[in-house]
Amino acid sequence: MNAIVVRLKDMPGLENIDPSKMSTPEVETAVRRCFAFFPKSATIRIDGETVTIELPEAAVADAEEAVRLCERAGKRAGEGNYRKAVDIYTRALELDPGLLRARRDLAMAYVELREFDEAKDHLVEVLRLNPKDVWSWVILANHYSKHENDYVTAENFYKRALDIDPSDAWALNGYAALKMERGEPQEALNCFAAAIASHPKFVNAIYGKALVLKSLHQLPESAETLKTLFRHAELQDARSVSVFENARRLILEVERELADRQYPDAFTIVENYRTEVERLSGFPVRVSAEDLPDMLSGVAQIAWKHGRDHHLIKHSRAVPPSIALHLVAHELTHIRLESLARQAGRNRFFTSTAKSRELAIRSMESDIRRIEKAGYPHDAITKMTLSL
Repeated sequence: MNAIVVRLKDMPGLENIDPSKMSTPEVETAVRRCFAFFPKSATIRIDGETVTIELPEAAVADAEEAVRLCERAGKRAGEGNYRKAVDIYTRALELDPGLLRARRDLAMAYVELREFDEAKDHLVEVLRLNPKDVWSWVILANHYSKHENDYVTAENFYKRALDIDPSDAWALNGYAALKMERGEPQEALNCFAAAIASHPKFVNAIYGKALVLKSLHQLPESAETLKTLFRHAELQDARSVSVFENARRLILEVERELADRQYPDAFTIVENYRTEVERLSGFPVRVSAEDLPDMLSGVAQIAWKHGRDHHLIKHSRAVPPSIALHLVAHELTHIRLESLARQAGRNRFFTSTAKSRELAIRSMESDIRRIEKAGYPHDAITKMTLSL
């Protein structure tokens, strides 16, 4: 027989039962109601605060099959196929109702399917079987925090998890998110830092830390944290994909804000660079914001190539000022390099001829055929080919 020993006060739904004020049959009835998912052949004994549940040993073949099914369900869940995982976990529990891992992972799959009532029921069952199951406390806490906005219950559950394992990264990460939601950014940062210290490649915690830093307007620190995420964080399973996607969006926001914040300094640097290039080349540089063709973002028209008394830099008028500065600096560098080459007597112009164009087009024939097979219009392909 498999024996499960728990204390009444540790079991969700039974913590308020007082055996001294109830008869043993009444307590047994309440306990059996909580474990209705077990077969009727299970025996229950009450000894004060202690409950002992004895389960018949699952047939060896059934137990082995349940473990195998649990492994298969885990793979389906890791691929993001949670509905299939639910079906397989359910079958595993039919074979072996005492397989704790299957019951907990089944709850996780229900969470991903956003079927929270089912998930909550299974998590409570897990905790009745093993009140020290950190994962179940964390998932329940996440549920109450994110979906019921019950922060008091969520905090209690996070604390229960951390009482069991103070270094659990998922518990620390969830607790940090709760602190951030409640407007306690410094406490959130401390929890995220502890989660990262426990699990340095934990993408959720690193992303959370970057979010808090951005909310505190600590943009350089947020950007550096996100770069650490992209360098070191792990793609654990399908659930991590959305975190990486959110991190990509966040770093764009942070870098744009940084560029806007640093615009005055950057403007001064680029203007000084323009003065240097004008001195080096012997021609003034004019800058113009225009609608540019063929998806160009910037172009330099050099004085001696266009018979002008000045260089002209054009940049797309669609880009924000901070990006326009980058484009101007880029085109100034083209002018600077050509000026240096002219001074060294090493400048060269490269032009095309009918023969070189024909050779170039022939070299792209296989690519052109592949694009044609993809269904793109002939006119568009011709335009692209001639442009290249």
